[in-house]
Amino acid sequence: MIPVKEVEQIHKLLINTFGGSHGIRDFSALESASTRPFQTFEGKELYPTIVAKAASLIESILINKSSIH
Repeated sequence: MIPVKEVEQIHKLLINTFGGSHGIRDFSALESASTRPFQTFEGKELYPTIVAKAASLIESILINKSSIH
């Protein structure tokens, strides 16, 4: 799992570098997005590769883009 605190730190770094708004609108959506890459079904990883994990994380953040502002 990617700790939400780590995601917050990365977000802060990116905002400081490229601009934008600080803060999180929907902490639960962000927490859900950060755990999605590690989901399993019947003991098998749904996203078994690092690329699949990264893609699922990015998709979740983009779909819930209102969670980070």
